Amino acid sequence: MRTLRKTIVISLVVVAFTLFFAFIALDPYYYSTRPREPHPESGRIYRETVKGAAGVADVYLTRTEKLPYDYGEWILGAYGALFLTAWVLNQRWKVVSSPDENLPKKLY
Repeated sequence: MRTLRKTIVISLVVVAFTLFFAFIALDPYYYSTRPREPHPESGRIYRETVKGAAGVADVYLTRTEKLPYDYGEWILGAYGALFLTAWVLNQRWKVVSSPDENLPKKLY
């Protein structure tokens, strides 16, 4: 049972961090790979302002590519909810402990 609980907590944290970093990585990726003018033939007609290493640019995305920007608050809220759930479960189950918890107390 402890292994299952530990797997649940660690999985929630991994999914939360993956979601967060994937969301953060979209801007530089789209900055370097998407066109700066609309391409109706490929469906890239939705303008989005993105940030990259070289600055800020308006790029054109498909409707599917634009969805994370339209629902950004929900995505970041889901990240927070997943991380909070993992933290609460770990507080209750005590499956991932601090390395200092198992050390003997120092005598002064």
